[in-house]
Amino acid sequence: MTPDDRDPIEALLRADARAAVPDEGFTLRVMRALPVASRPRAWLRPALVTGSGAVGALLAWLLAPAGTSVVQGFVDLSRAQALTPSAWAALGLATGMAAVAAVLVADEA
Repeated sequence: MTPDDRDPIEALLRADARAAVPDEGFTLRVMRALPVASRPRAWLRPALVTGSGAVGALLAWLLAPAGTSVVQGFVDLSRAQALTPSAWAALGLATGMAAVAAVLVADEA
């Protein structure tokens, strides 16, 4: 839906939303009674994402079939041979890197 300034109901709702709600200091008292929010550790999320990515890459490398090459996997993918073990290893590596990048980008936003 797009806002339409000619709609009288919409105009009434917008005018009502701009009006202050009298609370006689209730909001201020509640906010003062709440505990102070703890500051998040800025390094924790990137460290966890990087560590998880490293552990995932290590497990992928250790559990990959013998003789697989990531470079050969990307060559197989470019030739539309997606069912080779090397192609699966390349897809796993690319997917893992994309997931780590997505989490880091989402954290920065």
